Amino acid sequence: MTRGLVVHQGSLSTLESALADATEQITAQIDDLLEQVESLTPGWDETSESHIAHVEHQQKLRDGVTRLTEALDQVRTKLATYREDAREIEVENVAIVN
Repeated sequence: MTRGLVVHQGSLSTLESALADATEQITAQIDDLLEQVESLTPGWDETSESHIAHVEHQQKLRDGVTRLTEALDQVRTKLATYREDAREIEVENVAIVN
């Protein structure tokens, strides 16, 4: 019994777009939230332990967001590769049938 995989190129394109949008939205939302926090704490002594801990936590958050968006971008790139491979296979199959 032969098994096959049905690939819908449009669905892969939709997923690629959704991942690109998610990457942009996640980054923008975190940046906006961090800016809001900064605007709410204008007089915070930058040398205080609490401020230093806050800055360290912000950096960990930014690093985590960077890792997340890089992972999403890797998935998006793989999907693009699969979509292109599926298109090429379809072209080859049509050529063989004709």
